[in-house]
Amino acid sequence: MMKPRRLIAVALLALAALPAAAERTAEPPPLLPEPVVAALARELSGSEARLTVQELSRHHRMRGSRAFRTAAEHVARRAADYGLSGVEILELVADGERFYGTQRSRPAWDADFAELWELRQDGDGGWTDARRIASWELRPITLAQDSASGSATADLVFVGAGTSAGDYQGLEVAGKLVLTSSQPGAVAALAVGERGAAGIVSYAQNQKSAWWGEDKSLVRWGHLETFAFMVSVNQADAWRQRLARGERVRLRAEVRAGRRPGVYAIPTAVLPGADPERRDEEIVFSCHLDHQRPGANDNASGCAAILEAGRALARLVRQGAIPPPRRTLRFVWPPEIEGTIALLNARPQLAARAKAVIHMDMVGGDATATKAIFHLTRSPKSLPTFCNDVAEAFGRFVDGQSYAHAAGVDVPYPLVDPEGGRQALLPRFADFSMGSDHQVWAEGSFRVPAIYFNDWPDRYIHTHADGVENIDPTKLLRAAFLGAASGYYLAQLDDGEVTPLLAVLRRHALGRAATALERAARLEAAEARNLLRHQLAYERGVIDSIAPFAGLGAADREYAGASLELLRQVLGVGGRPSPSAGDGGSDGRICRRQGEPKGPMSGFGYSYLDDRLERRGIERPALLTYRGLWGSGGEYAYEALNLVDGERTVSQVRDAVAAIYGPVPVELVAEYLDALAGIGVLSCE
Repeated sequence: MMKPRRLIAVALLALAALPAAAERTAEPPPLLPEPVVAALARELSGSEARLTVQELSRHHRMRGSRAFRTAAEHVARRAADYGLSGVEILELVADGERFYGTQRSRPAWDADFAELWELRQDGDGGWTDARRIASWELRPITLAQDSASGSATADLVFVGAGTSAGDYQGLEVAGKLVLTSSQPGAVAALAVGERGAAGIVSYAQNQKSAWWGEDKSLVRWGHLETFAFMVSVNQADAWRQRLARGERVRLRAEVRAGRRPGVYAIPTAVLPGADPERRDEEIVFSCHLDHQRPGANDNASGCAAILEAGRALARLVRQGAIPPPRRTLRFVWPPEIEGTIALLNARPQLAARAKAVIHMDMVGGDATATKAIFHLTRSPKSLPTFCNDVAEAFGRFVDGQSYAHAAGVDVPYPLVDPEGGRQALLPRFADFSMGSDHQVWAEGSFRVPAIYFNDWPDRYIHTHADGVENIDPTKLLRAAFLGAASGYYLAQLDDGEVTPLLAVLRRHALGRAATALERAARLEAAEARNLLRHQLAYERGVIDSIAPFAGLGAADREYAGASLELLRQVLGVGGRPSPSAGDGGSDGRICRRQGEPKGPMSGFGYSYLDDRLERRGIERPALLTYRGLWGSGGEYAYEALNLVDGERTVSQVRDAVAAIYGPVPVELVAEYLDALAGIGVLSCE
């Protein structure tokens, strides 16, 4: 284990390398020339972006739906109005049969009508409508996504979770509506399929945070393939109390909705690169356009922020205020995850051209309302890249400027919108986490570095209260600035321009080294050594990742070498990781990924892994439920597959993923890779 004195000394060294927020206010902007930063700060408008959020949040934007198409057409019109080029809406078949790599397409879904009424008994013993509980027209989130047409006038029966046979003990649910605390899709097979329930009413809670359950009036998003309505906890509690007293609750439900063959409609646009040798390379701005109404922060905000970045950059280029980008800047607005998997498989040239992705998913929430913290999230450790450090450099700059402004200091770049707040941004610089389209771009099939901007937690996510009233124009402005500055820098980076970048990398690497040493102090000697060796290899990979963008001159190579030597001394390790670096055993087999299918093993609404395992009769690998020190389940599995490169042995894959998320038995990694081989994703020998 690391000696405490050495750990403290290194931590102090790393902290000293990063100036405090108050000190950063006096520093010039990083990486970009100050006139470019000044031009972006003047041009970007959070108010303009908020107008886009307001428009998009009017639509219940389910993939393939009429409302999604309306939103896509609005984005395309705005992109053209703002001066972006190559504006089009790509159409990819989505019929439930077509596969795009590992994603089975999902049919389009629309609803024409849906209402749920509570009835009262009249004097003649009949029942009449008393109170409308849910309405598609007024609040579409009250109808569970993918509901099918149906109708019922029936008593309500409470089945608790409704996910096991015991929940139905002593209950007669045939022909009735069942009230459940679970997501509708989790109870449909038992309640509707096996026991003949007429439909489902759910008050399922999701997206847990410290504020989870605080507001019992919220209606949350639900999913299934029969029909179901979503209600608030307050409404469910009132019904449960009446049922417990022996009262009869009778409801009338009517739904006209269903799936149909459709398309993934994906708007895209570009700001063309001006360098003949670089313009076929692209820096991609990504978001996801789909979501329930209103879906203001999730994710109209990300869609609006990348559109605003495009507007500002295009206008500044037209005005001659900034040079045109060398590389092309591309903007895409797909449905979440499934749309990105479909896009990269159907248009492989987009992945081939992409040098980096800036992905925004929830970036506009007013933290005083949503309680969200703004994150700048790094690419997975399996994909070392300097692009993360570019975003972090600009993030620290905005942090310092916005904090000083909030504290009453006169700074040149407070990045405050006239209609927005004045609080500090206070971003969190976070390691990779899953949950949005960035994980598709960075996955081993495509290996495109992805910077991920996101708010978390947000107490209104996936509820009817995720409205435009919780959107802060200042937050949108700052997100757009971070994206525009990072994307423009990456588009401009060329030979002879990496010296300032290397200085940034050295500072950030020392900070990461301190974290690695702190983690190593918790491990046994072999695992600690493994972690630290992999950390050094990661930092070497970060420097190597510059090569596809720009060459290093002799002085830069010398500086980079000195930085790595400093890190080697700080970490107290040498050489590259080997099969015996950790406690990974000696499984010397080498796995290779087959050319197809491309994409992650789990998409949206469909899991390629689970489907193929079931078809082949292979048990689900234990790695998927394993909990480590810094990661669990799907994270281990995601990175284990990413680390398969045709060169690492199974033991080396284990050691690498153990360095990222914490020690894990090599047998679990081997079982998972063997399962992937069993379904044809890998070959291992």
